[in-house]
Amino acid sequence: MLGGGVVTSDDRATWNYVNLVAANQVWHHVVMTYDGESLKYYLDNVQQEGDVDCCHGDMLVKNTPLTIGQAGVGKSNEYFYGLIDEVVIFSKVLSADDVSIIFNKLSPQ
Repeated sequence: MLGGGVVTSDDRATWNYVNLVAANQVWHHVVMTYDGESLKYYLDNVQQEGDVDCCHGDMLVKNTPLTIGQAGVGKSNEYFYGLIDEVVIFSKVLSADDVSIIFNKLSPQ
């Protein structure tokens, strides 16, 4: 299962996309974008259904580390089991076209 989200002052839910399913033992490309108005989650270049309009405003800054591959600090039973490679955090919001270009460059197929 895959999922993710952001925490803002008007939405403190952390899992705006939940129970996304990806086949085991194959390569996948995952992207999540947030522009202050909408949250989008892409799996293998396909925008997933979820709570796009969940959040508004700046993300909250917390005194906890960013976690990738774990549900969060103290969640000892919620890990991603597999390999995670080439993690990138961009300083701009990626468009659907940006996601597609990156997917096509990296895809092993």
